Amino acid sequence: MSRDIRDAVYGCVIGGAIGDALGAPVEGWNWRDIRREHGRLEEFQPFDAGYAKGAGHVTDDTYLRHLLCMAIVRAGGRPTPDDFAAVLKEKMNPARLWVNEGLVLKKIRQGMNPWWETGRGAIPAGCATMMIAPVGIINAADPAQAYQDAFCIAGINQEGLNRTFAATFAAAVAAAFAPGATPGSVVETMLAHSDWLAYRYLATALEMARSCDRPEEFVEQFYSSHLIDLGWPSGQWDLSSPRYFSGNSREIVPAVAGIIHLCGDAPQEAIIEGANFGRDCDTIGSCCGSIVGAMHGASALRRDWIEQCEAANTDIFEELHGDGEENFAAMASHLTAGLLKERDRTQCRADELSELLGADEGGGLTEGAGGTHAPGGHEGNGTCQDAQGGPA
Repeated sequence: MSRDIRDAVYGCVIGGAIGDALGAPVEGWNWRDIRREHGRLEEFQPFDAGYAKGAGHVTDDTYLRHLLCMAIVRAGGRPTPDDFAAVLKEKMNPARLWVNEGLVLKKIRQGMNPWWETGRGAIPAGCATMMIAPVGIINAADPAQAYQDAFCIAGINQEGLNRTFAATFAAAVAAAFAPGATPGSVVETMLAHSDWLAYRYLATALEMARSCDRPEEFVEQFYSSHLIDLGWPSGQWDLSSPRYFSGNSREIVPAVAGIIHLCGDAPQEAIIEGANFGRDCDTIGSCCGSIVGAMHGASALRRDWIEQCEAANTDIFEELHGDGEENFAAMASHLTAGLLKERDRTQCRADELSELLGADEGGGLTEGAGGTHAPGGHEGNGTCQDAQGGPA
């Protein structure tokens, strides 16, 4: 992991955007079609998805993720579902997002409360997973807290296993920031932070990846046994076609785990393999980019990718911020400032617990702690209140 935390945060932010933009032109393709028509897709290609077009432009994955980043910045640290819902209500442009988020926005604007239940009845998809990496950033090196925060926030737009997998992925991103993080420690964190069904999907995919020498073997085996039939009505989709779409976290997160196992020490390769995976490969590439970007830092990513991706997406920042100075790098700085505030809050909490519990190493209370020495009223309280201050 990079010793420069801002480099790691920027790596997570821009790595996710790069993977999204690289996979976007072939989203929904079969991996064999990608190989046949592009060989190995390693450069941004032009595409037109209506709300996103042009080589290097990101899709709804990065757009929704940026809205969550904005909620973190406004909160000055770990966000609540209320924080995220407020940003969606004010800033979200449904034309840039899939139909599911349009329905969520209608629920929010009609006053459905609590916000974390607006995901009930949502179209089962990877919408929560594709947006959730910033929760891993603000909980850097604390996967347990990232899992809990992400599970709450993911309820805004998903339920069931797609919600659970979003929390698992947030834990993976948080683990990628830990000192000495490795591909192995990240995938083990995913297994440790999942419910029993998510665990089965992940464990099976990782067993498959561990049996493979090359990513191509993993992709081929994954396609032979792990693709999801969404059960569309007969005649609506030709499931025998080499191209049909399945943007579901049951495929996305296990695929990411396998790629990270095989390529996590080579950040460029992990992003490329994710983007060339086919199916929901803009999301797979984006998730891989978020993890390896956090683990290795932006300085380990191709400079031309970073420059092209920054230059191609100025329209998003102008729309959301009205400020030509905002970009992915600026957001990384804002999120790093949020981490500093989280550090101050954590230190303040530690000080309060030390006063509450006493200072003896055995963990017992000191003689005065049970009665006259009540917590509070000390200088640390003011510091804690200051640490709760406004957005970064």
